[in-house]
Amino acid sequence: MRKITSDVYIENKHPAVYLGLIVIHGEALLVDCPIRLEDGRTWLNQVSDIAKPRYTALLDHHPDRVIGARDIRMPLVGHQATSQIMSMKSDSFKGSAHPIGADTDRLKRVTGISRAIPNLTFTDEMTIRMGAGEVQFWHRPGPTEGAMWVVYQEQEVIFLGDAVTVAEPPFIGDANIDAWLETLDALRSVEGQSFQMVSSRDGLIAREEINRMARFLRKVRVRMERLGELQKLDSEIESIVGELLEDYELTGSRKERARLRLRVGLEDLYQKLYDVEVD
Repeated sequence: MRKITSDVYIENKHPAVYLGLIVIHGEALLVDCPIRLEDGRTWLNQVSDIAKPRYTALLDHHPDRVIGARDIRMPLVGHQATSQIMSMKSDSFKGSAHPIGADTDRLKRVTGISRAIPNLTFTDEMTIRMGAGEVQFWHRPGPTEGAMWVVYQEQEVIFLGDAVTVAEPPFIGDANIDAWLETLDALRSVEGQSFQMVSSRDGLIAREEINRMARFLRKVRVRMERLGELQKLDSEIESIVGELLEDYELTGSRKERARLRLRVGLEDLYQKLYDVEVD
């Protein structure tokens, strides 16, 4: 576990996402969960050595961050849309049923997903007091409808979820590209206040990564508009995936998983935007 301020930690020894920890007067707020239940128990034991776990925040409904929360016995904080989306899904999950280039694609059938639905929700912003301090939760849609940030103003740290990814492209199948670009605009102004920014996929990020992410999203938007005009997804999608992958230095299995993530994301987004069934 890495300490990035006197009371904020990040952990990346588990697959998929960087975990976060904010400690205030002996109480702990956790950010996201490991995928595997045994890793979750290890994470909770680590946290318990530092402070009493009080809350876990789920930054959106991506399976990489919520599947492991089904074994968490504390209030789960999330945006109202995240709770609603998860409530409409099956109580069981099988990664191979609809692989999206996620770490959870490898999972065999798991049950109890309903136990991971956030039960402490909000619509715009919310503040939780812990001792004499407080943590804020800001709705920042884009990667998903219910994407949010966890903001600890006192020590100038923001947990961004998948709003910015660096080493690999994000999953865009649940995205609202225009809202995502607005979220990045908002992030630029916050970063100017010297906040440390934690990406769920890459840990601490620099300001230039915000602009790089915006360029990637604008490329996606232009290509989706082109697909909408041509209405020829099958013949164009591999070419678009290849163009988007050029922005990333990936090889081997990581490249193939990113290729799958982009292809499925484009298909899902195309279907959502143009109400067209994709084979």
